[in-house]
Amino acid sequence: MAKEEQLEGSDVVSDLISYLNSSPTAFHAVDEAKKLLTKAGFVQVLERDNSNLEAGKRYFFTRNYSTIVAFAIGKEYVPGNGCYIIGAHTDSPCLKLKPISKVTKGEYLEVGVQTYRGGLWHTWFDRDLIVARQVLMREGKDAYAHKLVRI
Repeated sequence: MAKEEQLEGSDVVSDLISYLNSSPTAFHAVDEAKKLLTKAGFVQVLERDNSNLEAGKRYFFTRNYSTIVAFAIGKEYVPGNGCYIIGAHTDSPCLKLKPISKVTKGEYLEVGVQTYRGGLWHTWFDRDLIVARQVLMREGKDAYAHKLVRI
């Protein structure tokens, strides 16, 4: 492998690690993906509005702040042609606090968490614990806004 290819691969790995570190929840992952897609020239559209889509352009939309769909329309696309779909999910690995999470064992106070499916949990032992979530905050008398929190 040429040195140039190694450096390029290193950049891809660094970008992935940066993305993962910026995405402790599905909400954060979608927000980070929006930034990356916008930087790459994608245009955000409303999910139900397809009236302004043009051949040769790239778009994305979000749903519920936790789902993102990005797509490109080929320059020679004709309605009725087939398409390719690639999917992934943004909610794993994710440890979520249990509704009643306070656990006391001996002299230690612990936080009970729920795991998602069958993770490789031994790989988590050297990671810092953070609390992250999307919250709804009041902004003014009748206005509310979704905010991302990471502690």
